[in-house]
Amino acid sequence: MNKIKITLRQKEILKIICSEYRYITVSSIAEKLGISSRTVLRELEDIEGFLKAYNCSLDKKSGMGIKLKGKDEDRKNVLNSLEQNKEIKNYSSKERQIIILSELLNEKEPIKLFNFTKSLNVSEGTVSHDLDKIEKWLKDYKLKLIRKPGVGVYIEGKEEEFRKAIVNLIYENMNEVELLDLIRENLSVYVNTREKLLNFIDKDIIRKLETLIFEVENTFNYKLADNACVALIVHLALAIERIKKDEKIRMDKVFLQGLKKYDEFKIAKYLSIKISKEFNIEIPEDEVGYITMHLRGSKSFEGKNSDNELESLAKEMIKIAEIETGSFLEYNEQSILWLTNHLGPAINRLKMKMNIRNPLLKEIKEHYPEIFKLAKKCVEPVEKKYNINMPESEIAYIAMHLGAVLEKGKSVKRTYKIVISCTTGIGTSRLLAARIEKEYDNIKVIDIISSINIDEDFLINKGIDFIISTVPIETTKLPVAIVNPLFFEKDKELVDNLMKQIKNTPINKNKIQEDSTNLKDKLSKINIYTEGILQILDNVFVYDYNNFNNIDEIIKEVSFKLGDSPNNKDYIEKDLMAREKIGSTILTGFETMLLHCKTSGVKQLIFGAVRLKEHLSVINTEGEYENINLAIIMLVPKDCNKMHLDIMGFLSTKLIEEPDFIDCLKKADKEDIYLKLNNFLDEFYKTKFN
Repeated sequence: MNKIKITLRQKEILKIICSEYRYITVSSIAEKLGISSRTVLRELEDIEGFLKAYNCSLDKKSGMGIKLKGKDEDRKNVLNSLEQNKEIKNYSSKERQIIILSELLNEKEPIKLFNFTKSLNVSEGTVSHDLDKIEKWLKDYKLKLIRKPGVGVYIEGKEEEFRKAIVNLIYENMNEVELLDLIRENLSVYVNTREKLLNFIDKDIIRKLETLIFEVENTFNYKLADNACVALIVHLALAIERIKKDEKIRMDKVFLQGLKKYDEFKIAKYLSIKISKEFNIEIPEDEVGYITMHLRGSKSFEGKNSDNELESLAKEMIKIAEIETGSFLEYNEQSILWLTNHLGPAINRLKMKMNIRNPLLKEIKEHYPEIFKLAKKCVEPVEKKYNINMPESEIAYIAMHLGAVLEKGKSVKRTYKIVISCTTGIGTSRLLAARIEKEYDNIKVIDIISSINIDEDFLINKGIDFIISTVPIETTKLPVAIVNPLFFEKDKELVDNLMKQIKNTPINKNKIQEDSTNLKDKLSKINIYTEGILQILDNVFVYDYNNFNNIDEIIKEVSFKLGDSPNNKDYIEKDLMAREKIGSTILTGFETMLLHCKTSGVKQLIFGAVRLKEHLSVINTEGEYENINLAIIMLVPKDCNKMHLDIMGFLSTKLIEEPDFIDCLKKADKEDIYLKLNNFLDEFYKTKFN
């Protein structure tokens, strides 16, 4: 009926659309097929051409998605056609290269380019381009791609390199979990490229090898880890196939002689005899040598005083990690044991120049670059001791160990007591405190202090380790880190470096005096906090405007609205302007800024929002332009009580901890904003007096 051909991808997209009677989004289809939304949209035009022959079409509705439009009978005809319709398989360049490479590595005879153009449904030029990429890949294995016009394409090189290339091709495209599933006969092979890879290793051979290795493990009481077992089975399955084709591997005789002195050689010899009988082939002694290497690659390094050497190296590595991170890990015996147990087999593998694979290498480098960098530094003593170069795959394994050690060591990290210093003690300082306590689990913010008249003796008696300030402090006995109130990455580096510098200084044992507040003082505190909370709830405001040209205009308008007399209007404007000269507080990523200060222009705590319909472009503390559509106003009297500052500070932290607070200030009406504040202030009151 329909002569229009449809690709495999188009067929899968159409199947999903046909299975739904409701609208389905393009992103949902893309997610199910593991492709981009753009790819789905690109395929829809051809799909619509295919559907016309069945009196069907695609109904597209903005914001809802797409669905198949047509009678039930026509829909059934489309589905039936999808089952019968001949597909054109579209391979990516990577898939094509795997298929071509698999064929070439499996065959020593030349293969004509025509075979590839026909099976892959591409031009000769495309195949030639794929061969260029394959040629580069083969160079890593000292294999040469030969192209002879009229004859075909083939690969030249030593059998040892052929096997390395084949094994790495398998591991690059099938992870250890999939190989384990294959061994356990759980893997469903559904991708053509994977079928090609599995041509190297016969399923029946794998099943028999697993039985033989299990028997050898029991006979010699020699247990292999899963990854070592998978590697050995892949190696043996490949070796059996290659031996059947009379492709024999060679090993340096001196090196082979050295392997014979180990117990693993006896186990390898026993296993090779079993394999010979099972598969009716002769296993050369060189093959026995390679089996020995696999067995020793999973066993700890042996040498004079090797256990003590490895333990010393592990401790040295932990010491480097301590110095670099500022974490106390020295007496973590479990971490020493983990590293010692890993280093032994790793050194063996490297000394035998075995390939080391780590399926998580890419993820570790991408998601944990700092730990990977730390691991690189930590392995230097091992490299120096044994004159070896640790490959990235092995460094990634060390990084995994160090990551676990550091995670475990978090509980023994030194806790630093700090104070935060700023000009006002309300908005920016509380925002900064919230950021720091979120970022560090070993920093305790003891107090917020003014940058003027710092009482150093008082701070030292409180056991303060250092000060984090938003403004420069000229003279102080305590270490100081000057940071941005929003605490960017470069600020974190400053604090990290400061903690490294002081980590070995004696911990100040002075303790803060326990609060022995009597009932009268407690009731007085309740009074003051209650008064402050009521002031905020009484003075909440929300002003909506179309636009402002600059921050100064916002300040002038707010001052005019909130000042109850000409003098007070001037005070508010002057104090807000003075605070802005120190630096604007832009909440990056939220399109929001904070305007706050202590001022003689108000007698009570004031909290409110100025909302803009049109964005205002302002310069943040990094000197970059940002658009804002909300200004949060926080004003406190000049002689404000410290407990009232605590309340305003609490609301400042909520701006960071509760992103929906800012959203509420932007979109909600005054009643809902009042309710949100009411709930937060209720929470604050309960933390103080419950």
